[in-house]
Amino acid sequence: MRKIATYISLILTLTLQGQQLYVSGDAILYVSPGANVGITGDLENDGTILNVGTISLFGNWSINNIFNGNEGELVFLGGQEQMVTISTPLLINSLVLDQSGDVSFDMDELTVTDDITFNNGVIKTGENTRFILEDNVRVLGGSVTSYFQGKLTYKGSGIRKFPMGYEGVYAPITMLDVFGADPELTVFFQTPNDEQPIPDDDLLGVSGRGIWEVALSGGNMNGTPIQIDFSGEDLENFDLVNNIRHRVNSPVIAISDAPGGTFRSLGVESLLDTDSITRGSIVSEVDFEPQEMETVYLAIGLAPRIDPAGLVYIPQIFSPNATDPDNRTFRIFGERILRDNFSLEIFNRFGSLVYSTDSFDEANQVGWDGINQRTGREEPSGLYYYQVVLTRINGELDERTGPFYLQR
Repeated sequence: MRKIATYISLILTLTLQGQQLYVSGDAILYVSPGANVGITGDLENDGTILNVGTISLFGNWSINNIFNGNEGELVFLGGQEQMVTISTPLLINSLVLDQSGDVSFDMDELTVTDDITFNNGVIKTGENTRFILEDNVRVLGGSVTSYFQGKLTYKGSGIRKFPMGYEGVYAPITMLDVFGADPELTVFFQTPNDEQPIPDDDLLGVSGRGIWEVALSGGNMNGTPIQIDFSGEDLENFDLVNNIRHRVNSPVIAISDAPGGTFRSLGVESLLDTDSITRGSIVSEVDFEPQEMETVYLAIGLAPRIDPAGLVYIPQIFSPNATDPDNRTFRIFGERILRDNFSLEIFNRFGSLVYSTDSFDEANQVGWDGINQRTGREEPSGLYYYQVVLTRINGELDERTGPFYLQR
């Protein structure tokens, strides 16, 4: 073990090959600007380390006394798992992760003040470790091979990127416009979701593949759009819980107050870099606006995609004897349809009126069951005609006529 027992000022590049470096209790190691100290073994610090240059670590690091790194750079370059252990809060100006294993931090608190770079490898923290990015920190990189696993706190306003992941799954989340009074957001990602999420009635289903725990751990903030990556989701074989009649669906960001709670949709403002099935990212339509000290949970959901002007669907056949109860009446389906100025009339092949209503709710939820509304008798199998007048949410009047088939 190499022992440094006096004051040493390092101004040149130095690599300590294959050895441990021990800074004893009465020693000071000063790494000056422009200097790079590469330590291929473990580093144990019982003295004082002042880093204004660069320290490159290939082994474990045990800090038992003073480390002042608020001006220098710390680079992790090991080819296997590395451990950093400290009993007091650690301050690092610039942290670079560029190794093939994991770096685990066993400590109460670590703060990065300038930038953090994810080139290769995974940062892991304990359940009680506070890993903090200060207001002006730049987050660089992030990929399926390099991410943060644990709870990550990001302070301040602006775009806040969290390069999260868990056991080989990369799941970044970005708050696109954080603004408020000293906001602190803490994010944790886990896969799979150990609970069974419940979709609200605006969702077809909610993925259990992964869940983001998001907390406003300090200050307050206004609403912000969220961007989440959904690469790896199997949308073609998504577990559909709610039976919502629809033609086209879309991945959405869903939110709940519990991992196994009821999730509602935050909608979709846009889909980026996507084929809408296997990869891409979602920007929420509804802003995310947590309350102070509130914790919420985010997941990927699947929802019907609805045209902003509204959607109307009229079936071409129904049967009162159908196995599926939803197909036993003739109904008008629609989204973003006004309840006013609505009418539905149905005529048989002789032109006689057999059913009418001016209630969209009745036409949508009950419908015509094949009974002549005037005589009370069953109408026979055959071709019938509808006339429907409705008003879309944008005020546009929509009048439609057409045939459909009654099958007994």
